[in-house]
Amino acid sequence: MHLPDPEFPPILTGHAIKAPAEAFETACRRAASGELGAADIVWARSTQRAEMALILEPEVSRRVALQIKPLFFSAIADSLGTLMPPKTAVHLRWPNSILLNGAFVGQVKFALAQSGPDDVPDWLVVGASIQVASPHIDREPGEAEQLTSVFDEGGGDVDRTQILRSLSAHMLSWLQVWQDDGFKAVAGPFIGRVEGYEHEAAFSIGGRLVRGRALGMSDEMQLLVRLADGKTIALESEAGAPAAGMDLTG
Repeated sequence: MHLPDPEFPPILTGHAIKAPAEAFETACRRAASGELGAADIVWARSTQRAEMALILEPEVSRRVALQIKPLFFSAIADSLGTLMPPKTAVHLRWPNSILLNGAFVGQVKFALAQSGPDDVPDWLVVGASIQVASPHIDREPGEAEQLTSVFDEGGGDVDRTQILRSLSAHMLSWLQVWQDDGFKAVAGPFIGRVEGYEHEAAFSIGGRLVRGRALGMSDEMQLLVRLADGKTIALESEAGAPAAGMDLTG
């Protein structure tokens, strides 16, 4: 199946890759080497997934730059909300999973160059991988309702190119909101899209699941969760140890 290349907003420059290369890892590597820089987008030609990674060069400290991740998820939610049928629910399962109507459809990825919390990182990469076509895989009993695709949720006319074009435009819009009005203007719409905000949900803590309600974000970009026993905890967005030369955050 041939699709036209996405047309990104003029301020952005697209760089296409083919399998088995992955957009996020490629963007991190090229940003770290200086080969690519601010406003470069690495995207995958796969027609099965919408996969892209945007490189930025922050002018703020690492503490503030962490705000880009929830901002980017808001762009994903707006993009899918525009393209998908009415009343399609788009949520984030903390810290990285994108949900469509409660089922897993993709991931958010985020990385920063190594720096101190109050230093300005040399680069930042934020990316997403969204399953567009129904995956042709054998599923274990009970898994079918946990995995989905844009096609399976009624987006049969939605393709990779449309998603990448829409997502890049929504990301620029949210960046403008953030720059003009600060993180408070982003935090409200974002937290309303986190699974567990409207209704109690399961959160993973140290390999075990506990139930609670999402309350909001801390200044350190931790998710504040109130557990069933009334205790409030802060969940980190970092997943795994930092890779060589970079600090991977979710």
